[in-house]
Amino acid sequence: MTDWLRSRPALAALLWLLLALPCLALVPAQAQDFREPQGQSFTVWPNIPVVRAADMADYEADRKIFADLHATKADPEKISAALKGVDALQAHHERRAMAQFGRSINTQLIAELDRLAREARLTAPKLRFDFADITPEDLQNPTPPQELKERASRITLAAYITYTRLEGSLVQASTTLVKLKSGASQSFTVTAPAPRLADALARELFDYFEGTRFAAPRAPLPGVQWLTAAPGHAGQLVSREAAQAWCQAQGAQLPSADELRAAEAAGFHGGGVALRPAGVYHVQNGLYDTTTAAAGMGALRPNHLADVPNASYYCLRHPATPPPAAQQIARKRK
Repeated sequence: MTDWLRSRPALAALLWLLLALPCLALVPAQAQDFREPQGQSFTVWPNIPVVRAADMADYEADRKIFADLHATKADPEKISAALKGVDALQAHHERRAMAQFGRSINTQLIAELDRLAREARLTAPKLRFDFADITPEDLQNPTPPQELKERASRITLAAYITYTRLEGSLVQASTTLVKLKSGASQSFTVTAPAPRLADALARELFDYFEGTRFAAPRAPLPGVQWLTAAPGHAGQLVSREAAQAWCQAQGAQLPSADELRAAEAAGFHGGGVALRPAGVYHVQNGLYDTTTAAAGMGALRPNHLADVPNASYYCLRHPATPPPAAQQIARKRK
């Protein structure tokens, strides 16, 4: 394990940094915006380990080779010799090229963030890399001296990058930022040609930290409850009569066209619903057609056949709508 870390000084430095700071909480961080507190800049440890993950392109190539062997489409001795040659070539390039890939990504990422900040005319970027009193030898030292430990107290974030090569020159990479005091983390994933990988990662980070922070939207229909169709109606078109009967049994009703439109705008993750791109839904005044809505011809159209299975539906329960049992009790009292 020690030899493995010595061969990866950047990763060893990051592991040391994480372990050297006793304030790092080993508990899940509270759910909040990773950029909090608003307006604060973050000092990032400038040594960013770049770790290679599985190579999916090589994996697919290996699967084909072994499939050919199994189907006796290729001579085993020739394939075995070819695999040894590929292994030797891979090891050669790992030593001469990939060993420097991480250092290139690290340097290019920081340079591109600086360029984006200059282009946006930012005098105080949210992400800054602290090189003060740190030499390149310090950064590559797996066991940093005591002076470097003291400097590390200024660091707010540490980062690491994992990547995998896809087909051709495409590379998929994920940058993970870790807050040293809370343990909170945030990851960013991009897919780009290898020469543009650092630029793509920098743009993701820059837009996230420097972009406008929009206020959270309010629920368009506060207090209401959305209900899905009956279990027996899931994935099926039903008649208006069947949809109404189920909604009434749940103490609910079909939504109006405006209510369904507002819920669709809010989205499934914003308190609303997700409608199919080419779907038709029962509403109080007819049918809500997402196809005609997308074409700019209006979503609402009449439903002349109330007993024909011709649409999907959601039910909407308003706070003032009593459940069926309460309705029956009220009628008996009258």
